[in-house]
Amino acid sequence: MQSVPETGSGLEVSRRRWLPWLWLPAVVALVAVAVWWARHPAPLPLTDSTVTASPKVGQRVYLGATPSDLEARDLAISSTSFRTADSSTDGLDVDGLEVEAWICRDGAISQTTDPSRFCADVLPAEGNTLHLGGGDQLMLSVESPTPVALVLDPVEVAYRDGLQWGTDRIGSEFEVVVIG
Repeated sequence: MQSVPETGSGLEVSRRRWLPWLWLPAVVALVAVAVWWARHPAPLPLTDSTVTASPKVGQRVYLGATPSDLEARDLAISSTSFRTADSSTDGLDVDGLEVEAWICRDGAISQTTDPSRFCADVLPAEGNTLHLGGGDQLMLSVESPTPVALVLDPVEVAYRDGLQWGTDRIGSEFEVVVIG
């Protein structure tokens, strides 16, 4: 059995138990910086141009959203969304209006009704990887059963870029007037 050392006053001097806790603020700060970095990737490219099209009612038109001369990045796209840029145009709630995002593999378009002539493969953007600067282009398709005028903001994508993930707008604005 060990004996407990005694002091003259009956008090015992213990080790400094707070010393290991000095690392806690440093670890918390490191985790906070890592989370901030993971949630703030470099911004996606926006262009000053506007892509325009005037398809007929019931005709699907594909519009190129991103230029081809971009910095090389691989974006794993989880979702896309669209919103109107101008309140004077029709909204996205027009009956039967379809607006979707696509990936043009190894090709590029400005506007077309048949992207397969210009793209090696056409894939839905959601759930696929867009290779910016590597021959891929993000496209937007619009189809409406009724005449409609749309001015759309750049496509908003939720994506992962390596170890970082975020949501940002990419590409150009769109003006689409579906004629009867």
